[in-house]
Amino acid sequence: MRKKLWQLHSWIGLFCGLALVIIGLTGSVLVFHQEIANSVYPEETLNSSTAPNAQRLPIDRLCETVESKFPEFWIRGWLFNYDSPQRDKAYVMRHGEEEWYLLYVDPYTAATSHAPIKTDQTIYGWFVDLHYTFFADHIGMAIAGIFALGFLFLSVSGFYLHKPFFKALFRLRIRASSRIFFSDLHKAIGIVTIPMNFIFGFTGAYWNITHLVHEIIEHSEEDHDHLESEYPAYRERIAELPDLADTTLPGYSLNYIYFPREEEPMFYLYGQHPGAGVFNSPYGSHIWVDAISGEVTYMQDLRKAHTWTKIADTFEPLHFGNFGGLTTKILWCIAGFSPAALCITGTIMYFKRGRRKARKHKTHFQTTPSKCASS
Repeated sequence: MRKKLWQLHSWIGLFCGLALVIIGLTGSVLVFHQEIANSVYPEETLNSSTAPNAQRLPIDRLCETVESKFPEFWIRGWLFNYDSPQRDKAYVMRHGEEEWYLLYVDPYTAATSHAPIKTDQTIYGWFVDLHYTFFADHIGMAIAGIFALGFLFLSVSGFYLHKPFFKALFRLRIRASSRIFFSDLHKAIGIVTIPMNFIFGFTGAYWNITHLVHEIIEHSEEDHDHLESEYPAYRERIAELPDLADTTLPGYSLNYIYFPREEEPMFYLYGQHPGAGVFNSPYGSHIWVDAISGEVTYMQDLRKAHTWTKIADTFEPLHFGNFGGLTTKILWCIAGFSPAALCITGTIMYFKRGRRKARKHKTHFQTTPSKCASS
């Protein structure tokens, strides 16, 4: 049983190796994507200097500024950044098109970036597409999900196969043969990063698979040929949203708004309940608001949600490592290099083991006739 599991572990590792290297390295970049963007495009992503007691402009005024400055676009979503040097992000679409664009908006002055940019042309968007879909849309997402499942299997099987290695976790026999050295190194990296690798594999597979299932169900039930929005007719509702959300769920932190469409006249509000912990995502509590009547049609307080909903909500901070500030982000970034290290050391081990077996077989074949003759 152990031998067969070892072979399966090796074969799946070789099959998934290159893809996991790409996923791991891009994941490391994504951990610090905002810091990278701030360094490369500070004039686009960072707020202008403001006084400590500066007040954010109302969301309706920010929306009016975006629409008046870029009338060829309509707003699809708004991501808030509170107490942060980063600007808010407005997600917009050009009228008559389906591609998403990103626009940075200073919430204190309403200053915007020079022009909306396609989301897949941003640093974050480019790496996200490669990380989750290999630039192959839903087919790529399915493939990435399969590789994530493979990574999950490698983490679990590696833990089982190398359990005895805990006794000599930091033993690296440098003066031994290269096969033994790389074996020690492979086991050490695998054992140390098992918790994070298990999290990466499980959450990545869960997101990709559930997203695909949702897309299949949604496309089978709805017609998305018409995407033009009628939300300017609901403009008066925008100003009401923050107060309405706080009334519905006192202490609510509104972090993202998904705007209405003509065929779906609903504001979808995503945020956090009061007292949310470090392992809660920024979007775990939801409030749906009818854009015509202004009535709340649905509310999910994460504190009262089902157990699995609470568990799934932790996946985002656990996957990206942003729950512990800079320390965990650095650890998660380093862990993103582990698939590459495991792929390299595992491949070397596999082929050295194959050569060793070949040499043994050759030696046995050469010595057997002489033994027979002497007998």
